[in-house]
Amino acid sequence: MVTSISHKRIVGYVRVSTEGQARVNNSSLETQEERIRTEADLRGGLVIKLFRDIESGRRDDRPEYRRMLRYVIDEGADAVLVQYLDRFGRNPQEILSRIWELKGHGVSVEATDQDITDELMLMVSAGVAGHESKRISERVRANMGNSARKGIHSGKAPYGFRPIREIKDGKAVVAHWEIEESESAIIREMARLSVEENLGFKAIADTLNERGMTRNSRPWVPSSIQMILRNPVIKGLMVFGRSRLKEDPSAELIEVPGVFPPILNEEEWDALQLRMDIRKGAPRGSVHTSVFLLSGIARCGHCGGPMTGKTGAKYKGKSYRSYQCVNAKKARALCAHHNSHVSTKLEPAVLEYLGRFSNPKRVAELLHVSGTADTDRKKKELRRLEKQLSALDTDFQKNLEYLKKEILTEEEFSKANQLRRDERAATEIRIAELREQVGSAESSQGFVESLPSRIESFIETFEKLEVPKAKAILQMILKAAYVKDDNGIELEFR
Repeated sequence: MVTSISHKRIVGYVRVSTEGQARVNNSSLETQEERIRTEADLRGGLVIKLFRDIESGRRDDRPEYRRMLRYVIDEGADAVLVQYLDRFGRNPQEILSRIWELKGHGVSVEATDQDITDELMLMVSAGVAGHESKRISERVRANMGNSARKGIHSGKAPYGFRPIREIKDGKAVVAHWEIEESESAIIREMARLSVEENLGFKAIADTLNERGMTRNSRPWVPSSIQMILRNPVIKGLMVFGRSRLKEDPSAELIEVPGVFPPILNEEEWDALQLRMDIRKGAPRGSVHTSVFLLSGIARCGHCGGPMTGKTGAKYKGKSYRSYQCVNAKKARALCAHHNSHVSTKLEPAVLEYLGRFSNPKRVAELLHVSGTADTDRKKKELRRLEKQLSALDTDFQKNLEYLKKEILTEEEFSKANQLRRDERAATEIRIAELREQVGSAESSQGFVESLPSRIESFIETFEKLEVPKAKAILQMILKAAYVKDDNGIELEFR
């Protein structure tokens, strides 16, 4: 006779938010793991797998949490065991929907030091865990926000500035900020290399390092260059809430001018942001280093594809350059037109046509007609999606009440909530895109007004400039020049 002992298969999950918390005895990963193994033995269970996370419970994309969910569903388990429910997570909607999903696969979620078996207590506990985290975060953000409104900067000093302190009520406090000249000189050089030399973040870092213009004897890296040049503090504007805005598009952005003295003026800042945006659209390749003036600008007027510069074989000691449609070269199905133009004819033709827009009245009329309708359409869509997002939140609360009253089953609620989460995520992404596009369109009015003089200045100085510098200026005026094989040209301005 064969005798077997059946153990309850338990998967453990432990979590702390930071490395520092992992070293605190009462909440360390080791303490949680010990409680799980001890309780599993008492319950006649066997811990078959244990997952560890050092991530905030507010994040639903914790890597080990996601692996744990896949494991218990794919490999099978009887229970997921945590020390407290807030170790499982702090998002009530995620906790409830995930527990009900696991229950559908025959997997229960249990806690060693907390009773969550009762359905009502489960919902209350989930709400308390999420509410506690939200309340703490909101209180901290509110305090920091109030300080920001008063012009108080939180955190370490931004690069390029130094705090001037004074004694107040027996404590050293920041009275005001001054420009650190040695650092601000490097920032101005970063901006110049970006705008005038058309260099990317890596090239700027390499250039500064080669010149010995390091940061506290440490070499520059591209991410640090990007962080500094994208921070509005260098134009004298303190902004609070930018990181929060990435998580929640509806979050408040606090902007306080006058706290920091400007290193760049508004015009220099706008030119720098535009240059970086242009490079962001074509971060790699030979677009910015090519000897062809219209590389990255010239596009086929038939298919809309890019036209690249090509240097042909030498003939009688001369090399002939031309612009050719990339799609036409790949396949006739992509573009049936052999759209090729000699550079010595196309480039002057584009510049001659561009010169016609140096008339302020003509530019204002053309850009107003083409831009207003599109901006109005985006504003209308934005208002509609904001209402839709509010309706989704209201719908969730309504269904939660239906669940409490047993009008909806757990399975029905879980299914509806998952669909709602997906729709909400897609809606938030689109809202963020539209807000950025509408804001960009509204802030471009000053650029439109200055465009004619910029074109006139470019045409006058073009022949004195090297191709890379001329191209850098031209890219900030033109987004694209659509060319047809009959030399028809249509310009798209930035």
